[in-house]
Amino acid sequence: MLTRLQSNKLFSKVLLSRYKNGFPNLISGSQFLRGFNEIAKHGFSVMSGDNLRSLSNSASPRNYRVVVAATREMGIGKDGKLPWRLPSDLKFFKELTVTTSDPEKKNAVVMGRKTWESIPLEFRPLPGRLNVVLTRSQSSDITTGENVVICGSIPSAFELLAEDPYCFSIEKVFVIGGGQIFRETLNAPGCEAIHITEIGTSIECDTFIPSIDSSCFQLLYSSKPLEENNVRFSFATYVRVRSRTTDNYEVKDLSFLPRMIVERRDE
Repeated sequence: MLTRLQSNKLFSKVLLSRYKNGFPNLISGSQFLRGFNEIAKHGFSVMSGDNLRSLSNSASPRNYRVVVAATREMGIGKDGKLPWRLPSDLKFFKELTVTTSDPEKKNAVVMGRKTWESIPLEFRPLPGRLNVVLTRSQSSDITTGENVVICGSIPSAFELLAEDPYCFSIEKVFVIGGGQIFRETLNAPGCEAIHITEIGTSIECDTFIPSIDSSCFQLLYSSKPLEENNVRFSFATYVRVRSRTTDNYEVKDLSFLPRMIVERRDE
């Protein structure tokens, strides 16, 4: 167990390391405070003498939000494609996954290889976001670059996003498919919220995901019913309930949600 003095010295070394690696560029104002808070949030002592986790394994895997469109039966696809065409849903998806509260940061979208390949070439990688592609293939022809990284598993992706530089540059993490990725992440402990386009029209699907676990998630917001191309749908957001003592449990801290969701809820 570290003493308070040892904790504070170690924390100072962490700050010095960040400084030497270019963070902050100038020790002033909001940049330093954001970095200080980010480091503290990942488990380091904030000059208080708290116990420290190992520096080599200090960052917990990133929490995330799931973004999905599904029928009442939780069908999400047919023949490897979306069985509906909803321009409003695509617009909502883009706004949700691109927008950040900090203009100096961007969001990350995590997807499987098949989802990546289903994106038209002219829109790949999804602009304005870090594209994290999951594949176990050793001979993947996915071209990495500034906005594309490859990970071999879901846990490794969330661990990577919790590390430098992504813990500072990535604001929110969104899981966007496909079926197997959703099945592993939808109700998992790291999922903070589920943004679902609920398809009200009966549409044939051959790919399904689990239902949202009502014992873990609470409906926060649901839009009025909409219709496009003869498909009825609505937008809904479910948030994880960390502890529930009554049936009227209210989520008060919404800082982990995109601002557009909070604003829609308050309308």
